[in-house]
Amino acid sequence: MASYKVRKGDTLSAIARAHGMSLAQLEKLNPQFAKNWNAIMPGQNVTLVQAAAAPVKAPVKAPVKAAPKPPAPALTPYQTLLNKLQGVNGTERDAYAALSTLFTSYGLTTLAPKILDFLQQGFGADTITTLLQQTPEYQARFSGNAERIKQGLQVLTPAEYLSTEASYKQALRVAGLDPSLQSQKQYADWIANDVSPTELQDRVNLATQAVTTAPPELTSAFSQMGIAHGDLTGFFLNKNTPLPQLQQKMNQAQIIQAGMQTGLHVDTASAEHYAQEGTTYTQAQSAYQKIADLLPEANKLSSIYGNQPKYGQAEAEQETMGSSGAAQLARENLGQQEQAAFSGQGGVGQKSFLQQTSGTGF
Repeated sequence: MASYKVRKGDTLSAIARAHGMSLAQLEKLNPQFAKNWNAIMPGQNVTLVQAAAAPVKAPVKAPVKAAPKPPAPALTPYQTLLNKLQGVNGTERDAYAALSTLFTSYGLTTLAPKILDFLQQGFGADTITTLLQQTPEYQARFSGNAERIKQGLQVLTPAEYLSTEASYKQALRVAGLDPSLQSQKQYADWIANDVSPTELQDRVNLATQAVTTAPPELTSAFSQMGIAHGDLTGFFLNKNTPLPQLQQKMNQAQIIQAGMQTGLHVDTASAEHYAQEGTTYTQAQSAYQKIADLLPEANKLSSIYGNQPKYGQAEAEQETMGSSGAAQLARENLGQQEQAAFSGQGGVGQKSFLQQTSGTGF
């Protein structure tokens, strides 16, 4: 029993003896009776057993999570390929090796899985080659051919296509330009428009002449024509502008350059006109040097003989570069007026104006 209910006549000693306890043990369990043994009353409870201590709850431990398994190492493309080739017979392996090598040379390594899939489906090498040529990857790589078809041009074989690209890159490299700066689309555009490697070489030469080796006057001439220095390379490599037109633009700029080198300003429209007539840079140099030499005297004579038609730079250009009869007549009239006034002696120079300007036309 955990406790005993006191009856009439009970004493603590008797209760202790009846339950095999010493009085001290009972008093320890019932301290309310320790100072007065006779205080017990019938009906009271006497504790016989010490109350058990509340069980101590063990701390709840969080479940230990198992360490995650490290991911399996990723297979290299080579290992993946070996795994796939396990079920492929020797003949198919040889076909795969040949086809993958071929299309890798085209820059189409991404087609390797498709080659293997086609082999496993039982297709032969020729059929696979035809199927691969219909893929988006192949069409994008040789996109210049699609445009050639639209323009009625013959489609280039992969070997011809790659050879043409290589020639383009070599032309750029020789000129000191980095081929990698040109996008794949740029090469495709040149091929689509049937730009030969020789033509591209001519375009590159013009770009080099205008950008790399150009004197300041030529750069200024292009700027006067509305073509900034930073745009010159792109201007000459633009497949939309025909090569003869580019060559004419170079001639136009060089005519302006020739005028600048002698201190003369050449109108853009006039330079374009002279370029269209076939005037070369060398001819323009000679003409503007003569014009620069005779203009001071021509201006003086024009001011002296106001009754004669004016003969200035525009008239001198027309005579030396444009074969203008009116300009030649104006020069001759001034020269004859000078001779008549000074009896054959040059009035403003050691040589008469007529003598200086004779034979200036090309």
